[in-house]
Amino acid sequence: YAGDPCSTDAGCEIGGNISTNAGGNKAVRFGTTRNQVYSLRCVTAQGEIMDVGARLKKQSTGYALEQLIIGSEGTLAIVTEATLKLQALPQNTIDMLAIFNDVDKALKLPNKILKAGINPISLELMDTNCKKNLEIDLPHAEDDGVTYVIITIDGLTADEADAKMEKIADICDDSGVVDMLMADQDRIWRARRDIAEATRIESLVFYAEDIVVPVDKISALMKKLTELEAAYGIRTITAAHIGDGNIHVHAMQCDTPDEVWNSKLDDFHSALYGYVYELGGRLSGEHGIGSKKIREMEMFTPQVPLQYMRAIKKVFDPKNILNPGKIFTMEE
Repeated sequence: YAGDPCSTDAGCEIGGNISTNAGGNKAVRFGTTRNQVYSLRCVTAQGEIMDVGARLKKQSTGYALEQLIIGSEGTLAIVTEATLKLQALPQNTIDMLAIFNDVDKALKLPNKILKAGINPISLELMDTNCKKNLEIDLPHAEDDGVTYVIITIDGLTADEADAKMEKIADICDDSGVVDMLMADQDRIWRARRDIAEATRIESLVFYAEDIVVPVDKISALMKKLTELEAAYGIRTITAAHIGDGNIHVHAMQCDTPDEVWNSKLDDFHSALYGYVYELGGRLSGEHGIGSKKIREMEMFTPQVPLQYMRAIKKVFDPKNILNPGKIFTMEE
């Protein structure tokens, strides 16, 4: 099953993945949950059993209702069964760790790797603040401004994988890499998955962002984040699926009093989300909206699509009994 969310070890389950259209570490190659599901069996708000989708490679028979229900956060139907797609296990995989002293140089990798004809399984970034509080020692952790990029590739043969590795090493050299290592798979992926827990060591209260922008706009967003940190006095930790533009920023409260923190966070969000939409991005890449981002969802989503979303909700759930108060408010 190609869906590989970072929260796998924290009780993440298929139902939740379907609800939010979860992505994860392998989305750059295999896509999000929508790409992993053939069909769904659902129960509607009226108590009907509805089968949507089919175990087919392709089909153009009416609306793709399974795609609509995936990512709807339980607001349209209750999913009781899912038929999932399985992929052949990648063969001859290699995990590489590229270390940069400039995040902008690191962010040039995705387009360069894809333009070289290499389709990586994973392309992940951890910024310099990620190394703090991790129980796993990372190379060059003592260096200032260090940025880590995890690159996972595979090949039908060991020689093919080695050839891809050499090509990526050349790309990294041209991009100003400080060091390039063959990564211990368990160790480096444990570090990537432990970032949220490490954040809690520094700040029990933090706001986990899930913004997404076009891949070629990640660098501009990261530069803007540095400006916003300084402008609003908010410390952040950033990890990103840089192969698909999904950025996870943890904005930390640290020792800031609640009332000051809440005010700062509102101002920080207004500036951050406004810039994300200027870049052609969106509020959420894989976590969804829930109740936490309703205000922003209604603020930044154009009125016409928002009206159609509400209309679809009314058709599926006329009495508003399925997970009410999520994604957007319903007009009286």
